[in-house]
Amino acid sequence: MSGKGGWMTISSNEKRKIKRFPVLYHLVKPVLIVREGKSQEPELPAIMANLSAGGMALVTFSPLSIGEKLIISFKLKDIQMENVKAKIVRCENKGGACIIGIQFEEIDKKLADKLCKMADDFDACRTRLLTGEKNACKKDCSYYAHCHFFEKKK
Repeated sequence: MSGKGGWMTISSNEKRKIKRFPVLYHLVKPVLIVREGKSQEPELPAIMANLSAGGMALVTFSPLSIGEKLIISFKLKDIQMENVKAKIVRCENKGGACIIGIQFEEIDKKLADKLCKMADDFDACRTRLLTGEKNACKKDCSYYAHCHFFEKKK
């Protein structure tokens, strides 16, 4: 657990290379899914659970398969994705619902940079809260508009 130079190394089972941040708190964030090459089929609704520059986790009631290619569209307060190519990399059935892991195949660099910044700011805020720092939430935080931490309201 200890590392070089007094820094602490914490082992983790985290396999993701890109930080994610949650979006599913008190409001449902809808996402529209179209199966690639099947635009004549109706859009499939899904609910976003988390988001990163590399992908997202969704909850849907539509049967989908690992490896399936998708076109994703959604809008948050200050983020919009339209017709982003993606593929399913994880699928877990939970009592009629499907939790799917989506990997973006193409994403605008500016948007990817913004999502990375939001994930970094979310982690920094959570760390400040866990260490008991007063005034942990900062208005210049890029995640601020999406944040539902109780401390933000103080």
